[in-house]
Amino acid sequence: MLQSKFLKVNGFLCLGLILVACQSSPPTTQKNTTYRSSQERPLNVIRSSDGLQDIAWQIKQIHGKPARFYGQMPSLKLNSQLGVLQGHTGCNSIHGRYVLQTAQKSLSLEAKAGHYSCDQALAQEAELADALASVRRYQVSGQQLILLDQRGRSVIVAQKP
Repeated sequence: MLQSKFLKVNGFLCLGLILVACQSSPPTTQKNTTYRSSQERPLNVIRSSDGLQDIAWQIKQIHGKPARFYGQMPSLKLNSQLGVLQGHTGCNSIHGRYVLQTAQKSLSLEAKAGHYSCDQALAQEAELADALASVRRYQVSGQQLILLDQRGRSVIVAQKP
């Protein structure tokens, strides 16, 4: 009986080693280190210069209350190249779209969050969703972003990391 189990375990180990040894890897090729500037160039990453977009803003306050950590700190990023809102509630990822008019300092956000449940994070997620939906304007002051509602009240305060 014991010998039978021993043979089965050894058989599985041998099979595993054979499978690992048989895995192929892509052939290695030598790269020519001489580049022609007209053929290969690094991609230029275009970043917005408005001081708002393309920055990972860490949310510090939601409706005047301190933002709390649930796996990570809540954050927002307005991706100017894709025109999308990205971020995190502290528990779930945030994604959506935004409309920005820099001359008027107006901003409207359409955001949705994931559906994972974290202990006690649902209240903060609901407040953040409400705050994001009410954003109409913004102010950037140094390292701080303040998102304002229709009446000019601060609904979200964020900071550059």
